[in-house]
Amino acid sequence: MNLREIISLCKAKNQQAEKELFLRFAPRVMTICRRYASQNTEAQDFMQECFIHIFEKIDHHDANKGSFEGWLHRVCTNVVLQQLRKSKREITMVFPDELPEQELTETEFQTIPQEVILNAIQQLPDGYRKVLNLTIFEGWTHQEIGKALGIAPATSRSQLTRAKKLLKHILQKKTVRNYETRLAR
Repeated sequence: MNLREIISLCKAKNQQAEKELFLRFAPRVMTICRRYASQNTEAQDFMQECFIHIFEKIDHHDANKGSFEGWLHRVCTNVVLQQLRKSKREITMVFPDELPEQELTETEFQTIPQEVILNAIQQLPDGYRKVLNLTIFEGWTHQEIGKALGIAPATSRSQLTRAKKLLKHILQKKTVRNYETRLAR
């Protein structure tokens, strides 16, 4: 069954088609959710909310206005942001005592498994993680982020800078730890 048929059947509330759509897009939706969540259980909750919203709003998808994948991505991002707003998490500012002087080289960065990078993103404070995800993965401007999160665009810019530094710090520690573990063997 092709995607158009699945979407058409989902609009008719066909449960088998909904299951097929879920199985086809669950990994992609989970990836989006994990980028914003601090824990995997929270990401699973986000994913459930995303699919509920997708199935409720699937009638709003118009193939003439864009791909289903793009629509799904935007819906999921908005649902996750809405869930974060509902939980009324405050954007926290965390300043580590010191940041590493040595930065990861391009080659070292490319060898870090995607799962390690995702786990490092999950360790960022909520505000940093939101701004980093919306900027890097969603391509939003600081103006758009400010409006969505209720912060000034300048705050968004500074949080992105701090998020990148902290992410580098976390990845640097993981890389050094992995390197030392390999040497000890």
